Order: sequence, then C-alpha cells, then structure tokens
Amino acid sequence: MHLTDGDRPVPRRTASWREIERSTMREVLMGAQDNLTNVLAVVLGVAIGAGRADLVALAGLAAGTAEAISMAGVLYTSTRAERDLAQTPDGSTAGRLEPWQAGAVTFGAALVGGLVPLLPFTILSLGPALIVSLAISIGALFALGAWTASVTGRRWRDEGIRLVLIAGAAALAAAMIGTLLHVD
Repeated sequence: MHLTDGDRPVPRRTASWREIERSTMREVLMGAQDNLTNVLAVVLGVAIGAGRADLVALAGLAAGTAEAISMAGVLYTSTRAERDLAQTPDGSTAGRLEPWQAGAVTFGAALVGGLVPLLPFTILSLGPALIVSLAISIGALFALGAWTASVTGRRWRDEGIRLVLIAGAAALAAAMIGTLLHVD
C-alpha cells in the first residue's frame, strides 16, 4: 500500500496486473458498455411498451445473452482481420481512424445493421415479417463477411458463413430463452 489520495491508502498495482488491464481494456469496454446500453434500452422499451415485468425480464435476458455472444464474435472477427492485415507487407497502423471517427462509423454501422431485421415489420404482418427478417438478416451478414474477406484477403465464402454462424448462435440462444421462459 502507498498513499496517493490524501491520507487514504490506495493499493499498488503490480506490473503484471497493469499489463492485463492494458491488454483487455478494449474488450472490456466494448462488451460492458455495449451490453449495458443494449439491455437497458430493451428493458426500458419493453417496460414502457408492454408494462409487464415478466416480458421485461424475458427481453432483457434474451437480448443480454445474444448481445454477449454477438460481441464476442465481433471481437473475434475484428481482431482476426486486424491480425491478417498486420501480416501483409503494407500492414502498418497508418490510416487508422481517430477515436471520434471510429465512434461515428460504429454508430452508423450499428444503426443500419439494427434496422435491417426490423424493416420487414414495418410493412408485413408478424409471421411473414419474421421470415423475411431472417432471410435479409442472413443475407446482410453473409455480405458483411464477404466484404471483410475482400479487405483481409481471406475466402469470401468462409467469412460470410462465419458471420452467419456467429449471429446464428446468438439468435439461437435468445430463441431458447424465449421458449424456456415463454409468457402469455
């Protein structure tokens, strides 16, 4: 212990702990911040829209689980793509976005991505909207994976399938929770 805050003892961090913090900060921030925000929005929306605690719990649990799986997949995919680019002859970090640019791009991509599965519900009844939503979401995910492959030099089919499988795991988890905790 050492004193750094007036007379209050503050524990000293070891060099290895600081290294762990530095090496995991991005992932911790992305996962915790995104999921806290997402689940809060779902919970508030369902609470206001449905006014039922059981629906709030169901939606929050399904969204939180799916989002955790999805963010893990996103970090895996983006870290892998960064590693692939770093191994190319011109793989420098020059040309990376400024933090505000990265935030703006992420916001835009998340907004558009979030609207894709919702669009069918604006013009179709529940059953057909669900089928169309699933189809266009799978197509959009596959296209996003194929685009990633075009940037990293990997096989477009493999990357498209990888993104569809990651999203499928999140969707399956949420569907299982919905089935297990079904409310009338």
